[in-house]
Amino acid sequence: MNLDLLTSRTLGQRKAVCPHPECAAGVSMQLRDRRQVHPNPSLTLVMKTNGPVVYEELWSCDLCSRGTIELVGYDGVSLLRVEEAPEAWRRQVWPEPAPRELSSDVPEMVRILFTEASRAERGGGFRLAGVGYRAAVEEICKDQGATKYTLHDKIAELAARGLPQEVVDAMNEARVVGNDSVHHNLEYAADEIADLAEIIAEATEILYVEPANRKRMAEARKARSQAAKAK
Repeated sequence: MNLDLLTSRTLGQRKAVCPHPECAAGVSMQLRDRRQVHPNPSLTLVMKTNGPVVYEELWSCDLCSRGTIELVGYDGVSLLRVEEAPEAWRRQVWPEPAPRELSSDVPEMVRILFTEASRAERGGGFRLAGVGYRAAVEEICKDQGATKYTLHDKIAELAARGLPQEVVDAMNEARVVGNDSVHHNLEYAADEIADLAEIIAEATEILYVEPANRKRMAEARKARSQAAKAK
């Protein structure tokens, strides 16, 4: 099957962002193929199966026609009624999802920890991702000059110095998720971890990217002014 130019019949559709970087547009995606991959349909008696069920789906982009392969899981259901059950999880397997990355304006170690956490997230390791995103926040606190011992106290220290409330809230969410993941063996859902990653990224925009952009614009204005005076 040609995954780059799909012309097969359509089984369904949805609105999504094409995962291929050459396209990356918000488009309609067409479901071209769907097959059961677990339990193995050739080895399982349909009537006796009641448990996790996994399907492989092939989607195509209406704009670039490239294909995307996803796995979708259902938990604790009969194969006879799987179509009526809500999805337990969905994961893109091709093209391989790129990890989340922060702006180069963000300190290097924060970016490294954030990207490593994102790789765990992309691979379905949500506990590990929660711990990793917490580590990125702790590194932000250190970079911002916090000196207290615990992350809770570091955040409170920065809050007392006037750290924006939205940044404080994002840090505390990461702290709680990380603590739950490592100390209480709690695994958050994929959308919860994704939301956490996004609010941390937004916090770095406030702390690092926006000030860096303002500095660059000020330097550009100064250079233009000096150039004009030198004429």
